[in-house]
Amino acid sequence: MSKNNKKLYTGLVIILLFFAFVLVPSFKKESQISDSIISPVKFAPNTLLYDALVQEEKEGRIDFSGKMYPNLGFFVTDIGTLHSGNGKNLIYYINGKEAAVGVSSYKLKDGDVIEWKLE
Repeated sequence: MSKNNKKLYTGLVIILLFFAFVLVPSFKKESQISDSIISPVKFAPNTLLYDALVQEEKEGRIDFSGKMYPNLGFFVTDIGTLHSGNGKNLIYYINGKEAAVGVSSYKLKDGDVIEWKLE
């Protein structure tokens, strides 16, 4: 193999590595953002997040499932296109901060933004 061919192959490998490590992760971030669903919800004062989820599901606006644990409350395992598994669980955030209580304990407040993440 000539020196010019070695330089060409080396250059191609560097370009491929650049695409693999720099550009590909940025495409994933964009697709995650496009998977978000924003759905304003009307609720009565002191409505629990769990009750709001049940109401939204009854009205056909979301799909979710999970499991009720005695003394702990309801744990959401699936919501929309997000599904727990492979060592990841659904965690919800309230106004950008990880929730400190479960969905069956959190009382919604006017203006709350609830975000679900697989972690």
